[in-house]
Amino acid sequence: MAMLEATQEAPPAKRVLFVDDSRLMRYAGSKFLADKCDLVMAENGEEAWQQINRDKDIELIFTDLMMPVMDGHELIRTVRSCRHQRIRKLPILVVTGNEEANAREQALSAGATAFIPKPFSAADLTGALRIHLEGQIPEAHLITNAADYPPESGLLSNVPEPEYYYLRIEQAFAFHLRQNLDLALMHIKLNNYAELARRSGTAWAEAIMRNLRYFLHRELRQDDSLHRTSDDLYSIILMGTHKAGARNLVSRLRRALAGARVRFANQELPLSVRFGIQFPDLAAEQTPAQLLTAAHGLFDLSGRVSRIR
Repeated sequence: MAMLEATQEAPPAKRVLFVDDSRLMRYAGSKFLADKCDLVMAENGEEAWQQINRDKDIELIFTDLMMPVMDGHELIRTVRSCRHQRIRKLPILVVTGNEEANAREQALSAGATAFIPKPFSAADLTGALRIHLEGQIPEAHLITNAADYPPESGLLSNVPEPEYYYLRIEQAFAFHLRQNLDLALMHIKLNNYAELARRSGTAWAEAIMRNLRYFLHRELRQDDSLHRTSDDLYSIILMGTHKAGARNLVSRLRRALAGARVRFANQELPLSVRFGIQFPDLAAEQTPAQLLTAAHGLFDLSGRVSRIR
């Protein structure tokens, strides 16, 4: 009796469109991506638009901005205004030089998903594929005097932030009032979160925030409560902590992060943070939301480190 042998075929490679009028850039894109996806090429935005309409299997677009016939800005606007959702929702990764700041802002306004710096590396392009096609979170490594960070555990709740932070503040205030203990609220702001998100995409900014959280989780006591209270801000409830103790902790964290840099793919960026401290009156009629609003006021708009209060 003949035996049937089941074989498992590899899933088809995902189709990616690479748009650039430079033959050299197209060659580099092909060299780095050819074995990672089903790559198709276009020399300008008009040719790319025709391919997008013809080929329903295209799942991601890399595009230059400065091209003849139809440039990258018009291509982005055309894709984002398309009546077909499949086309309108395509990730669009803009390949551009760091000197083109105004062009990047225009591309973001038009609907660009993220940016790839020129000159790009294989890691830049393949990393973008993993993030935007496979949904992976980029690996980022915080370079400080210490090496590895523990896994993120015991930090999450089914109550969303900042509501969970508000709940924990109410609980902490009640406990510290009963026990007549000191309490402090410390806040750590990533200064360049918005710029990182604009230049490299939200995934990279989030990777840096995640690694900053690992660092804080390692440095804080188990009793302290760490919360992500806004995109660029961590807030920590320092249980049983008096003013001198809170200020000493800030000094220690500043020293630990001095000169720290974040490395991912072939890029390395300085980690720029500011600290603020609140010493709330536990008996005052001030809501947790009002306290958080006041915390944002600790960080002025000039970019200087605000005075610790």
